[in-house]
Amino acid sequence: MTHAADETYLAGEGEPDPQRWRAAAVILVAIALDLIDTTIVNVALPVLQTDLGAGKAALQWVAAAYTLTFALSLITVGRVGDMLGRKRMISIGIVVFVAASLLCGAAQSTEMLIASRVLQGLGGAIVMTQGLSVFQVSFPPKERAAVFGMFGALSGVAAMLGPVLGGVLVNADLFGWSWRPIFLVNVPVGLFALIGVNLYVRESRSPNVKHLDLVGVALVTLALLSLLYPLVQGEQDGWPTWSFVAMGCSVPLFVIFGLYERRKASRDGSALVEPSLFKERSFVAGLLVMLSFFAIISGLFFPFTLYLQVGLGFSPLAAGLATVPFSFGAMITSSFSAVLAIKMGRKVLSIGMVIMGVGMVALIWTIDHFGSATGGWDLAPALAVLGLGLGFVISPVVDIVLGGVPVEHAGSGSGVLSTADQLGAAAGVAVIGVLFFNLLAGQAVPGANTALPDLRKELTAAGVAAPAQDTIAANFRACAKESGKNEDAGAPPAVCRRIAPAGAVPAGQEQRVGKALAKASDKARKEGYAKATSHVLWYEVGVIGLGFLLTFMLPKYARKPEWEQGEEGGEETPQSDGSDPAPRAHTADRA
Repeated sequence: MTHAADETYLAGEGEPDPQRWRAAAVILVAIALDLIDTTIVNVALPVLQTDLGAGKAALQWVAAAYTLTFALSLITVGRVGDMLGRKRMISIGIVVFVAASLLCGAAQSTEMLIASRVLQGLGGAIVMTQGLSVFQVSFPPKERAAVFGMFGALSGVAAMLGPVLGGVLVNADLFGWSWRPIFLVNVPVGLFALIGVNLYVRESRSPNVKHLDLVGVALVTLALLSLLYPLVQGEQDGWPTWSFVAMGCSVPLFVIFGLYERRKASRDGSALVEPSLFKERSFVAGLLVMLSFFAIISGLFFPFTLYLQVGLGFSPLAAGLATVPFSFGAMITSSFSAVLAIKMGRKVLSIGMVIMGVGMVALIWTIDHFGSATGGWDLAPALAVLGLGLGFVISPVVDIVLGGVPVEHAGSGSGVLSTADQLGAAAGVAVIGVLFFNLLAGQAVPGANTALPDLRKELTAAGVAAPAQDTIAANFRACAKESGKNEDAGAPPAVCRRIAPAGAVPAGQEQRVGKALAKASDKARKEGYAKATSHVLWYEVGVIGLGFLLTFMLPKYARKPEWEQGEEGGEETPQSDGSDPAPRAHTADRA
């Protein structure tokens, strides 16, 4: 037996929830925790390696376990919310997230930390999908642009707070707990959000979904796993054959899933993903835009973070602060772009993509111009422009994609939308990661060559003979080449331990030559990372161009409610006397 109150609300009757803005505020707090935890752990990885004795693969899975579980769970938990109730599910998600954060903070081994991150990813997926679903069903169409604008602004703030907050907490070493506060900080904030959700969020569910499509859950999980796991693990393993076989298997699995869902929907209306969603042009085109958009963002920050911390030697806090202009720019434009899109439509997204392209080209110019001497202030203007462009896209596209989704399928729609985000992000990191490391290896020797003139001057001043200088220069190049091939290796290549052979350096000049070699290595590394980063960002410019073209596949404006369009044959039609529309949906199911 369904709940009449929920059915009435979903059918469009009654006044809007009077506490919807308070509900939105506490939900946004919960979503912020999820967004921040996507990136906050990255700046703590070096400390984790020392404290827990984690290897390279384990460290990567500390970050990947969260994002992989998050992506695999989105569609399923979105539909469960439609069935069991969105308020109930978001409360469960916060409890799971808080408990997992507590376990992460108490972890005594990398295995325990990775397992806790899996649980944390599940909680984050529940919070994200149910939060977007509540926005969809709690706000009338004319207010959704504003609330999705708030979500977009939050995305910009969270992107800024993740690395900055992580750097602050790790550097502060509160109570001598080292990296643990980056997880424990979620506990009090999460409990605050839980109380707010129970006070202000109104329950809603779909009267059409009677039970969970378990076969659909198995099929979509297997399809996503076969695609996402190779994208996460393939680069670590050097892209072995199995990774490509697994990704190839995802294609027939998705086809089987789609065919099964069509049959399931026609049989009992309880499909995991409502097939009718993909008949909406705005939904399909919006998913493609989201795929390219998140590929751009993730593809940018993966090499850029390495460039800042490994290439330029920025501390975690300094690297986080360097990205503040980007997040600040995104926060500004995302706060009003969704409302602006009501009047301008998809033009706002196209403008955003153009601004992002300008910002990316400016960033490339900055890196090339300043080279190894690049500082945070040098990068700020280009990053700010990039952020301004991002804000013009992130808020309107969510409203456009979900605007045409019926409220009874809000959970399913938001789950598919969030999954597209994660697929784009994973693909962006995988593709750009391969390109970046190949470019980095290719720039190792040219980077060393830029440092050799200054090194030779120092060697001459130290009294090193010309033949010995030639030997040292050759060894220096060889060291750079081997280091480029094994960037993440724990021990330096053997050639790097004997750059200056015995007898090549005059007595008493060993320390001076050692400092000169260290200085030259530092410059070579910076130059190599700068060139590799600027080159790989040109691929990002190409993806931005693709995203720009995809925006023209979207409808000119977000789909309006049918009673505003005056269309015939919809679920709701306007009354002849001009009164509110009379709902025709769900009347047969009234309790």
